[in-house]
Amino acid sequence: MSRHSEEQPLRDSIEPPELLDGDDPYANVDINRLPDWWRDAVVEFREHDLPPYQPPRLVDGTLVPPLADELETAYGVEIQLMGLDVAHGDAWEIQVDGDVVATVDRERTSDGYTRYEMTSERFIKIVEGQVRTSPNSSSLGDRG
Repeated sequence: MSRHSEEQPLRDSIEPPELLDGDDPYANVDINRLPDWWRDAVVEFREHDLPPYQPPRLVDGTLVPPLADELETAYGVEIQLMGLDVAHGDAWEIQVDGDVVATVDRERTSDGYTRYEMTSERFIKIVEGQVRTSPNSSSLGDRG
């Protein structure tokens, strides 16, 4: 994942841009200007003739990949949302440095993206709570 620019406020990089509206959200977009993780996903979806890629979001509309990236950078941890051997409707795990710290329900919306049933505020609190209690994670004072 590419890193967040210090010049751009965090909120600007994690809210869905207006370009995601419409049937072909990338028709007038230079995808090379998108963050690496986003551009790579758009290209992969196109190569497999899938509907246009829509980044996963939390219930408040926050984009998950840049939020997770910001938290990973700030705290020196790895964050993953994953479901292993899950059936439709099963919750996924939120992992920080391989430790399961919470579960989250998710759904595939009619707009074609995954929505995790959690707010960004709650997601941040979960990650920060793990960072504070884990001896293996960078301490809050080491954020740089």
